[in-house]
Amino acid sequence: MEPRYEIFEHTADVGLRGFGETPEELFASMAIGMIRLVLSSDSHVSCVEERRIEVEGHDLESLMVSWLSELLFQIYTKGFLPGDIRSLTIREPEETSTESDGYAVSAAISGEEFRPEAHELVLEIKGVTYHMLEVEHLAGDEQGRDDEAKWYAQVILDI
Repeated sequence: MEPRYEIFEHTADVGLRGFGETPEELFASMAIGMIRLVLSSDSHVSCVEERRIEVEGHDLESLMVSWLSELLFQIYTKGFLPGDIRSLTIREPEETSTESDGYAVSAAISGEEFRPEAHELVLEIKGVTYHMLEVEHLAGDEQGRDDEAKWYAQVILDI
């Protein structure tokens, strides 16, 4: 699957829209789009290490914020650059434990530790905001978005 996303300008920030056939494909597209904003196009990330990521949210919007925020944490705090999303599963409220918020993402990401000689970070994203946040299951008659997508998301990234 080639990730489907687009970047748009927002006053003092940057916007990211993603598209997918499934919620999982949508979440993967949003992650790849955000990672490509952070890294220069000349940077190559080798997939030599795999990490498991699990986050929760009370709805799909808060789950998207948690998911992208966790990836930023991996990049900026742990020094780990994701290069690929090996697997990604979204569990809905009835499939999660009673201790859960509701929705959950479980993913295996592969990548490598940040190396200044091999990687250039070109944009510092401070956080994922709730401003203009959308995660939608598209009806067949919705126009103006990716023609094949069944799922759509939009976030504003604080830079």
